[in-house]
Amino acid sequence: MTDLPVIIEVAVNETALRAKHGNDRIPYSPREIVEDACRAREAGAAILHWHGREPVSGEPRNDVELYLEVIEGVRARCDILIHPTLGYITQHAVDDRIRHIVAANSNPATRVDFAPVDFGSLNVDYWDVEAKRWETDDKIYLNPRKNLTAVLEALRDHDVRTDAVCWEVGHIRTAKRYQEIGLLRDPFWLLVFTGARMPTGASQTLPGLLAMLAELDPDEPWFVCNWNGDVLPAAAWAITLGGHVRCGLGDWQYVERGSPDNAQVVDWVASIARAVGRPIATPDDARAILRLPAPVVT
Repeated sequence: MTDLPVIIEVAVNETALRAKHGNDRIPYSPREIVEDACRAREAGAAILHWHGREPVSGEPRNDVELYLEVIEGVRARCDILIHPTLGYITQHAVDDRIRHIVAANSNPATRVDFAPVDFGSLNVDYWDVEAKRWETDDKIYLNPRKNLTAVLEALRDHDVRTDAVCWEVGHIRTAKRYQEIGLLRDPFWLLVFTGARMPTGASQTLPGLLAMLAELDPDEPWFVCNWNGDVLPAAAWAITLGGHVRCGLGDWQYVERGSPDNAQVVDWVASIARAVGRPIATPDDARAILRLPAPVVT
């Protein structure tokens, strides 16, 4: 067992919808996201990840202004690290993918701390578990290597650190090739499991986790998350094995646990860490562990 502090990232909303997913505490508006981020920080989160949303309906929105409002609001209230989405609803044009990152980084006060890059394409149709049928059969999250190269070059040119988001072993192997040519610097990894309704990539099992870890260098930091599933079992494995955890209502809404808010989900993960003797990372701890540059003082 390591005494390395556990970094907890909170994914506050992703594409989850209150009515569809049964939890009214999913934040949509910048004000709600800021409030959730700071409450999650108090509960032990060191990193905020979020997607821009229409403030009332919750529909996906990638407006630059929505991201800047969140960053400005968070920075005025707490020290949680800033990690906005990248791919989301703008999958094709590289300029569209990074527009909000470039805008944020034009001002030292709103610079993002890092940005995620998914290292492969995947089918993202939902499976209706009860009816045993696909809800759709043509949804693809596109990340061809041509686009990956262009995105990584653009992020390098804007001096933005990236984390490697990998949904399967092949994504890790792809990312390693970009590491070899210098487009992925000092990598840290988000290893993504998926729940029963999203049978893509790895299911949440310990052998599945160990298979992905076998591809990583032992000194490289890594996180687990369970997209569309309860991450707590994988959180326990990760914490025991020296890793870190992403959690939050964006990934799973925990209706079966009383529809909590994001801070409560963070607290559950923090409690697992404390139970096995690992401290909770502060944002400064996270910067050191992930080899991120110091924040710009304005």
